[in-house]
Amino acid sequence: MSDASTDPLDDFAGSIRRRVRLVALLEASREAGIEPLPTLRLHLIAYLANVLSPVWDMPSVDGSVLKRSGGPFYPDLQNDLDRLVGLGVVRVEKLRHQRIDDDRYRLDGSYRVNPELAEPILSYLSTMPEEAAATRFVRELVLALSALTDEEIDRAITEDATYANPKVGNDNVIDFGEWLSANYSAAAAEKVGDLVPAGAVVGASEKVHLYVRHLRRRLQGGR
Repeated sequence: MSDASTDPLDDFAGSIRRRVRLVALLEASREAGIEPLPTLRLHLIAYLANVLSPVWDMPSVDGSVLKRSGGPFYPDLQNDLDRLVGLGVVRVEKLRHQRIDDDRYRLDGSYRVNPELAEPILSYLSTMPEEAAATRFVRELVLALSALTDEEIDRAITEDATYANPKVGNDNVIDFGEWLSANYSAAAAEKVGDLVPAGAVVGASEKVHLYVRHLRRRLQGGR
């Protein structure tokens, strides 16, 4: 769902979908030992989940994002995250005011899941094939990212094939699944998966891990 949607039912469905994916993402970060997630790191991981979801034959929750010099930020996702905090499903700590520009600030924090309240949600999702698959995908992505340092995760966006595309400047919309299908990240993940030795079985999980390793190698000066 995009922020520009005008259909109330679509807006509601998109909000619910984002919330359950947020719970899955934060649970995965807990399991991987990288919680709490600062605001922008959480949005970055959500972006990678969106842009790499075709590797798992799943639609993106949000198929476009505004390109910002500071990394991706989804206003709708943040609103849904705030709602989860209000419900007690997500805990926020280290609250502070983050400067956006000369006269604007954003309330910033670090987020972790509340296992007690999240468990019933996750148990229910496991009974729904599509959401169970999405949860496995998010878990694999977060597990792959946990091999990177915090700094590397925060800088991963600078090497992502879609976000780092020089043809799209800052303050312009990157459309990788809303109206267009220019998803260079998913294409790169598929290509990286094709580079393994002949005969090796490379599934969706392996492609996600290989793509994240590819990002790390580029961050460290490799090509």
